[in-house]
Amino acid sequence: MLNKALRFALCALPILLILTLLPGVVCAQGIIQGFSGNVEFNYSLFSSKTKLSTGETVKTESTTYNPRVTLNLNTNIFPNLKLDAGALFEGYLTKTKIEDTSSKVTTMSMRPYINLTLDNPLYKASVGYYRRQEKIDVEDGEKLTVIRDEYIGNFNWRPEGFPSIETQFIRRNTYDQDKSIIDTTQDYISLVSRYDYKGLELRYWGTYDNSKNDLDKLETRNITHYGRAGYSKSFFDRRIYMSTTYEITRQETKISAEGIGGEVDFQVFPISGLSSIDNTPLDDPLLPNPALIDGNVVVSAGINIGRPPLGGDFNARNMGFDFFNPVEVNKILVWVDRELPPDIANSFGWRVYVSTDNLIWTFAEALFSAPFGPFQNSFEIKFSGVTARYVKVTTTPLSNIVPGSDAFPNIFITEIQAFTRRPVSEVKGQKITTTTHNYTLDVKSRILNIPTLFHELNYIYYRQDPDGNLRYTLSNALSLDHRFSRIFSGRARVAYEYGEEEKEKRTAYIYNASIDATPLNTLRDTLVFSGRFEEIGGRPNNNNSIFLYNTAQLYKGLDVNLNLGYSFSKRETGEKINEGRINLITNIIPHPSMNIALDYSYTNTSQSGGDSPSSLTYTQRGSLTISYTPFRTLFLLGSVEVVADKGQKTLMTQEYGINWSPFPDGALRFNLTYNENYWTENHKKERIFTPSIRYDITKKSYINVSYNMIRSRSDTQKTDSNFFNVNLRIFF
Repeated sequence: MLNKALRFALCALPILLILTLLPGVVCAQGIIQGFSGNVEFNYSLFSSKTKLSTGETVKTESTTYNPRVTLNLNTNIFPNLKLDAGALFEGYLTKTKIEDTSSKVTTMSMRPYINLTLDNPLYKASVGYYRRQEKIDVEDGEKLTVIRDEYIGNFNWRPEGFPSIETQFIRRNTYDQDKSIIDTTQDYISLVSRYDYKGLELRYWGTYDNSKNDLDKLETRNITHYGRAGYSKSFFDRRIYMSTTYEITRQETKISAEGIGGEVDFQVFPISGLSSIDNTPLDDPLLPNPALIDGNVVVSAGINIGRPPLGGDFNARNMGFDFFNPVEVNKILVWVDRELPPDIANSFGWRVYVSTDNLIWTFAEALFSAPFGPFQNSFEIKFSGVTARYVKVTTTPLSNIVPGSDAFPNIFITEIQAFTRRPVSEVKGQKITTTTHNYTLDVKSRILNIPTLFHELNYIYYRQDPDGNLRYTLSNALSLDHRFSRIFSGRARVAYEYGEEEKEKRTAYIYNASIDATPLNTLRDTLVFSGRFEEIGGRPNNNNSIFLYNTAQLYKGLDVNLNLGYSFSKRETGEKINEGRINLITNIIPHPSMNIALDYSYTNTSQSGGDSPSSLTYTQRGSLTISYTPFRTLFLLGSVEVVADKGQKTLMTQEYGINWSPFPDGALRFNLTYNENYWTENHKKERIFTPSIRYDITKKSYINVSYNMIRSRSDTQKTDSNFFNVNLRIFF
């Protein structure tokens, strides 16, 4: 059936081309007005020659044919009844030759779907069927057909002034044609209810997830209940503001199995999602990012790992969890918003880090790649396991040397999930129940108006049963904010915290103070003092710092930021760490078409005491980037970065690039990109030359031809690669 469907789609290509090139031939009426789609054909040719330092030479050639037909029908049968249906027919034929060894792989897929939605202001109901069928045919090898059938039903009730209700049912059957490799069934039911009234917030979320693996005779049933009650209000003419929340999560897992093979995943839920974009993963505090753990695997969380443009941000993407208490994690799913081909997905490397305070991170494990898909758009990162409060994974954006990377400028991360994997033999026949309580109370009272003086009361309580994990913190604080004059202002906060952490008493004195001076609109200076004197089980864990931040616009188009400071800390192990930092950032715009950025940083770190030997290290990092756009069609870039560590060889990175688009607005568009990079480490040099042409045949069709020539040289190998790609796309 799949072969016939694909042949039909390919035969329809010339007919659809005629219809597209001759608009007005077909007159659509009624339901056909909601019909649309596109036909796409991709052809690519890749060749590579690598010569190793040993003298060995490896030659690789690969040819790929990729036709694709997409059909969509989106129409209103009745005013409130909507029909959404369609199908995707796609084929991949890849011929690969490595030296004298040849292979041929044919992959064909078919993805029909239909969805009916009834929608009005009071309720919304929908039913749908989605099918995905993948057939893989390896020359002189086994043929494999994998199928996934999904039946989805949704019902949302939205009465005004009453709790809303959202329900969903999914049945998912995944199997191969002979049911000899995979045969699983999953039933998923969810119920979500929300209610808000004058500061009162009530939430409930319940799920039932039952998965059966008929081949391994394994059945896993998960039932999760989550409830949240919150209330916030101000009193006495807004002099007192109170906010309190209570959350309870109960998760019940039951495993039934006849054998002892395989593993079972237990999801662990963080209290906060975290992220940052930074190339210093060992001392990089992550910032809150709630979208990373909101349960939505479709909507972007604001982190793009796609290929950056010339001169774009290639810094590492950091994504993490705050579990409040240390938990065991040995598997992380990183979801993205689109399907990725194997060559693109396998180019991403992953690193795992842990931390106790979200300030100092420790490297745990590295993975050169992670499995992706095939039926879900997520990377599966499995590692030996860590136990920590903070856990994060990092990756770098898609490299421009990956063949075909220019087609993926945007790959947005949508969700991250953490799991604990356990062997079936350990949990077979068990019923595991976990209950987590999380309560917070915040009360802020305004004592004085001038100067502004507040008292802050904060209480956090966390308990997990049956493990008995308990943590609570009671904090009392005074905060002061005052403007002394037009130029000077200041703020200060002192707090005392008392609580329990990992069955040990914890006390902490916390302070921070800052003085702002703004003598001119173009000049601002801020001096910040902060510190924490903490004891956990009688062991000190202290941190103090002083930093000066200066921002100045010396002239129009000349901005300078100078930040310098010193911090000193003492950890529970008796280890003392003192660190000094200087950071200078200069941005110069001598002409609207030119930008010059200079960044210099110096870090000096001394370590003594504890079980580690004393050490003194420093790191200097400087970079200069110049970009120039003499006219709209031409962009020039040059940058150099130097990194010097004590006792290490000085490293230098250079990048030069040009992007030229002489006809940006015409039907025929030519683009030329040249990029050159050099690293002193291994004396590695890369040159990428990419000319491309796009021709808009009509308003609904275009053809794009591109050629990538990549030359890479290092002390260990030389690689010459060429990538030729043709893409024809027709919309109707």
